Amino acid sequence: MKHLLNYHAQAIRLVLTRMRNNQFSSFMICLVIAVAMCIPSLFYVGVDHISNLTNHMQDETEISLFIKFDTSAETVSGIDILLAKNEAIKQFRLVTKDEAWRKLKAKSDVNNAVYDLTKNPLPDAFFIQAKSTDPETLEKLRNELGNIKGVEQALLNTEWAKRLATILALGNKIILFIAILLAFALLVIIGNTVRMQILTQKDEIEVSQLMGATTSFIRTPFLYAGILYGLFGGLLTILMIEIVIQIFNLSVTKISTLYSSNFSLNLFNANLFCIIIGSAILIGWLGSYLAVTRSVASINLNNNNR
Repeated sequence: MKHLLNYHAQAIRLVLTRMRNNQFSSFMICLVIAVAMCIPSLFYVGVDHISNLTNHMQDETEISLFIKFDTSAETVSGIDILLAKNEAIKQFRLVTKDEAWRKLKAKSDVNNAVYDLTKNPLPDAFFIQAKSTDPETLEKLRNELGNIKGVEQALLNTEWAKRLATILALGNKIILFIAILLAFALLVIIGNTVRMQILTQKDEIEVSQLMGATTSFIRTPFLYAGILYGLFGGLLTILMIEIVIQIFNLSVTKISTLYSSNFSLNLFNANLFCIIIGSAILIGWLGSYLAVTRSVASINLNNNNR
C-alpha cells in the first residue's frame, strides 16, 4: 500500500514538474478549459437567478375567490373552514363586502359616481396564497376552489408564469446543449495535448515497456496530467465567474438603487462550483484516458510490426 501511494505521489510530482517547465502552454490549456466552461456556467447563473425571481413573484400570486351576493354568513363561515382545512393553502384572508366598500370609498381617486350608489355592489372575497408555486398546481387549486358551494368566481392569472416557465425550460436545454458541445471540444483539446506529450516521450515509453512497465504504469502520469489540467481549469473558471459577477453587480448597483431594489447575483454558489470542478476533472481524465490508451496501443502495434 505504501509503495502504491509513493508511486502515485511520484507521478503527481512528475506531472507538476512538467507543467512548471512548460508554464505558458499549461496555462493556455487551463485557460481554454476555463473559457469553455465559463460560458455555459454564466448562462446557468443568469437563468437560475431569473428562475428564483420568478418563484418569488409566484409566491405573491393570489387566488381571488369571490362569493355570491346572496350567500349567507353561515355559508361564508363554512367556506372559511374549508379553506383552513385545505393542505394546499398556505394562508388566506377574508375581505368582507363592507370592508371592501369602505376601502373603495376611501380612495382619493375614486370616481364620484361611486358615492351616488345606494347599494354596495362588492361581494365578499377570499384572497388565497397556495403553498405551491407551480402554475399547473395553482390552476388545479383554482378549479377546486371554484366548485365550492357559494363561490361565484375564482380568478388566477398564471399565463405569464407558464410562458416564463417555458422560456426558462428552453434556456436550460440550450445551456445543456452548449455544455455538451463544449465538453466534446475540451475532450479533443485535452486529448490532443496529452497525445503530443506522449509523442515527445515516445522513446522513454518504449524503453519503459522493454523494462517490463505495464500499460497502467505508463498511463498513470498522463491521467494525472489530464486531471490536473481539469482541476486548474475548473479553479480558473470559478475565478472568471466571480470576476464577471462582481463586475455585473457593480454595474447594476446604480440601477437597483434607482428602483429601490437590492438585485444582485450571488458571488458564492457551492453547488455550481462543485459541478464545475467535478466536470472539469472528469473531462480532463476522460480526454487523457482516451488519448493515452490509443497512443500506447499505437506504439505497441508499431513495435510488434518491426
